Amino acid sequence: MSLSTSSFNEENTTKMDTSITIDDQASSKQMVDQAEDRRVFIKITLAIVLGMMVAMGLVRLLLDANGANKQGILGRVLQAQAAIPQIIAEPNDLVMFYGSSMTRAGFSPRKFDRDLKVMGKDITSFNFGFGGLNPYYQELLSRRLAEQFIEQDRKLKLALIEFNPFQATTTRWNRAKFTLDSYITMLSNDAELWQILQQDLSRGIHLFNIKYIRNHVSAEMVTSYYAREIFPPQRGQRFKDDEETVAARRSLGKELNQAFETDYPNYSGEDWYYPWRGAGTIPQERSEKTLAVFDDYYAATQTDAQMKNDRLSRIRSADIEELHFEPFLVESFIGIVKNFQRFSEKVEVVMLPKNSRYIHYTPEAKIRLAQAIKQIEKATGIKIKNHQDIKEVNADMYRDSTHLSRYRGDIAYTDFLLSEYAKVL
Repeated sequence: MSLSTSSFNEENTTKMDTSITIDDQASSKQMVDQAEDRRVFIKITLAIVLGMMVAMGLVRLLLDANGANKQGILGRVLQAQAAIPQIIAEPNDLVMFYGSSMTRAGFSPRKFDRDLKVMGKDITSFNFGFGGLNPYYQELLSRRLAEQFIEQDRKLKLALIEFNPFQATTTRWNRAKFTLDSYITMLSNDAELWQILQQDLSRGIHLFNIKYIRNHVSAEMVTSYYAREIFPPQRGQRFKDDEETVAARRSLGKELNQAFETDYPNYSGEDWYYPWRGAGTIPQERSEKTLAVFDDYYAATQTDAQMKNDRLSRIRSADIEELHFEPFLVESFIGIVKNFQRFSEKVEVVMLPKNSRYIHYTPEAKIRLAQAIKQIEKATGIKIKNHQDIKEVNADMYRDSTHLSRYRGDIAYTDFLLSEYAKVL
């Protein structure tokens, strides 16, 4: 009986051992399969990541080759920002004119300072006019300026801020939307991007991706750029000059370029040049011959056809005559003024001269402009100075339908500003 039981136990034990061996083999095979699956998954993941890195690298190389980076897109802004420590260290009282490309073209800081010097006033002024920025982007930039001035406990003696009506229109805002994400990453700091991340996780991640992986250039900016190259927008009605005028324009332009290279051999093409205080050259530096060539050049470029074409372009791109304002941009402009009030002893808001020979506000536009001005004045406590139709600047002093011309309009308007603000300084 005991022998039979022993045989039974041994047989069962053998069966169990066999079963365990089979289970172990199955388990081992499963573990091997899982390990192999993991290796395959890791390889696929690495291949995808590597492919994405290579693709992103090629995209960045292509963009850099075409100047599509922060330095290429906002070169003048970045150069001006880089100059802030040197500006703060200037021993004289400081004046800054902040605005659009109209400010860039219309204010000559070195002439301003020279004339004040004759009056016994030591002032160093700067031109902070930037093309291509709407009030929202200007507001972000003004935050960066305020941070640097406040950190160094320095104040501007006078801040002149341009309110450009056609910069704050809905048309202008809609046409800039493809740049929005890129410009936000270029002009905001990480703390501001982190606030966006906390409010909207997906958008915040998207912006950090554009800043640190895409080198500030969004996919929308890239596709919009190439789409416009492939499918250029309709230019509308075009006016043409005669062939003789076109030929003269080209010849005189070439002659002026050659004269510039001769007169300024040390200038290396900076968009914002510190020795010129962010503006351009002044007539006192040029020869009588060169100034005479400028007169001929303006006669060939400031034609009725050119002015009409530029007017049509401004209507299409900025709603310059009807002025349907974008509320967000008006609020952004108010933010600019408040930022400057933080580091300026005196802040003035002005509207630059308007080429009223070609640009005509509709009656409704005048009402909308008056409402926008009232809103800004109420929010900032500053009365806007309207220089749009001052007698000191006439229609022959513009290089196009909006910008004042070099050696004519900029000098006349700077003289006007001198008469307005010399006593303040």
